[in-house]
Amino acid sequence: MATPLATRIPEPLRLPRGSVRGTIALIVTATYAYLLLQDKPVPSVLVNSVVVVIAFYFGSRAAAGPPVPPAPGQPPTFVVPAPRRTKVVRGLLLIGFAGLAAWFFRTNRPSFGIPAELVAVLEVLGGYASGMTVSWLVHRRAHENMIRKRFATIARDLIAAGALALAAYICLSLAAGQVTVFADKVADALSLVVTFYFGSRVIGH
Repeated sequence: MATPLATRIPEPLRLPRGSVRGTIALIVTATYAYLLLQDKPVPSVLVNSVVVVIAFYFGSRAAAGPPVPPAPGQPPTFVVPAPRRTKVVRGLLLIGFAGLAAWFFRTNRPSFGIPAELVAVLEVLGGYASGMTVSWLVHRRAHENMIRKRFATIARDLIAAGALALAAYICLSLAAGQVTVFADKVADALSLVVTFYFGSRVIGH
């Protein structure tokens, strides 16, 4: 049963919903960017924190899932839409990471000279973005007729089967210590597979 508005627990520090996590996300990302631009080592805990931020702001819609219909005799539960601040933070993150990549490309460093800490984050962001793009192309007109709906269903099944097969193959190879077709890029390949599929589910409902 939905909690009445008057009895809900207030937001932390009485700030608008999402303000605290958005501020933390921007602080963590800004510190990460500063260390990269200063050619200073980036602690792994900071890289992991940035990855968590990306996973939340680009994958939270997929994790939420479709609304559950109310049980018989129960009042409907009103789903609070994602606040506009979430979209603002998501946009700032995209602009920030794109700016970082552009900065390292336009300096005298070759493309392979981009810091590994930035490459790791760009792989996660690229996987989410590419998955979301493919899913949008598949679903954008799926509601128009049965043929398009069937095409979207088949495409979703193929993407899911491919992601399952690749993830299982890579993980089994890692567990057994075997050499894969991805050579020394096993971790990168697994990251792309996982983030691509999770990104594709953002628009997959």
